Amino acid sequence: MKIGIDVSQMCYEGTGVARYVYGLTRALLNESAGHEFVLFAGTLRQKSYFTKLMQTSPWKQADWKILPLPPKLAGLALNAIPLHIESLIGSIDIFHTSDWAEPSSSCPRVTTVHDLVFKKYPSTVDPLILSTQTKRLKKIVAEGTHVIADSLSTKIDLVEIYGLAETKIDVIYPGLDPIYKPQSLKEIERVKTKYRLPKDYILSLGKDEPRKNLERLIKACDGLSYPLVLTGQSGWGKQSESVGSSIIRTGYIEDADLPGLYSGAHVFAYPSLYEGFGFPVLEAMACGTPVVTSNISSLPEIVGDAGILVDPLSIDLIKQGILHIGEERGKYINLGIARAQNFNWESTAKQVMEVYEKIKNRD
Repeated sequence: MKIGIDVSQMCYEGTGVARYVYGLTRALLNESAGHEFVLFAGTLRQKSYFTKLMQTSPWKQADWKILPLPPKLAGLALNAIPLHIESLIGSIDIFHTSDWAEPSSSCPRVTTVHDLVFKKYPSTVDPLILSTQTKRLKKIVAEGTHVIADSLSTKIDLVEIYGLAETKIDVIYPGLDPIYKPQSLKEIERVKTKYRLPKDYILSLGKDEPRKNLERLIKACDGLSYPLVLTGQSGWGKQSESVGSSIIRTGYIEDADLPGLYSGAHVFAYPSLYEGFGFPVLEAMACGTPVVTSNISSLPEIVGDAGILVDPLSIDLIKQGILHIGEERGKYINLGIARAQNFNWESTAKQVMEVYEKIKNRD
């Protein structure tokens, strides 16, 4: 097959969608001998990111097509204009769409839906994302695009909210980058020194936005033995306040520093109100850090019995979860590492290729 993939989101490094597109596409290029790939990116300011990448393996084996527009603008244009993607990238057998754009095409299309946060918690979403995702999902439903969901939770949301037939949705879990594993004491100390972190800390990672539930987490950590380290940039909406707690805010953390940051934490706490998948929880477990997370949306699917699941609306239960898992760190370290090994990009790519073949043969 000749497979087209929209990789525009890869230039948003540090986001879950960027992790997904990068990890899946790299694995497809490595694992799918005999197939041709055309990688499409709508980008302007980040063009250098892609031009550097396409000179390295395995990316240089693909044919690249760059649309000189910012990803968001390119997405808006392709969602609104009845312009077939083939007019930009040439003839293809399958096109796998990204998180923003849902262009028209004469060939079968597959799209990954990461979550429906814009439907379930619209007040926590940037208005531009809300508008774009609303139009994109409407087009997916109307045109019968086949869907890959990151989790069973997202599939259930798609069926309940949009009435999609279950046969139109395949659940395929994302993989985990092999850099996420327990780090050496030397690496942990390097990261702690770089970000001026204490010997022990409770860690949470992600944009500071209402959906991440940081206000309750901050209150839950108030009075505990270890400070709370919050990483990530400011998101959309009201920011969390640090009053009454020992808080360390690092801002954005480079991907290369994340394994050491996870490995050095006493506990990883992630009481999010909604996640389509939740890469940070999986990454923390893989690095040998005990996890406390929410008992809703996709998070129980990822964690299983390898962490503590709590009601994210209860400050007291979040605190109890952190205290309890701290008392049984050894048990949950081993369970988390073992659980994380179930998620790998090679398996994800194989399942995605099976979907491509199914859809091509069906259409």
